[in-house]
Amino acid sequence: MPCSRRHTPTHADGRPLKITLGDLRSTGVRDLIVFWLDYRCSHNVKLAAEYVDRWPNELRISQLEPRFVCTACGMRGPCIVAGSNGTEQAILPSKIRSAPMD
Repeated sequence: MPCSRRHTPTHADGRPLKITLGDLRSTGVRDLIVFWLDYRCSHNVKLAAEYVDRWPNELRISQLEPRFVCTACGMRGPCIVAGSNGTEQAILPSKIRSAPMD
């Protein structure tokens, strides 16, 4: 018997239909990380729970992505992921520690 293929629902423009903020909140995650994958941008920002909590539970992450514009370079269309500790370590740059000056 052949394996059945999983169908991933998509928007009309082909972007994958991602989970709702309510689904994300039910797992205990309330922060989001917005980052651009384009090599010309590569900027990112962490949206704190206080900011994300303003949006309704029915809003899908895939509906948010086209709305974001990088304030540093103007690039559109970031990826948005849950802001868990593992995700933050993988995406956000680590802080550079400078040596104390004498």
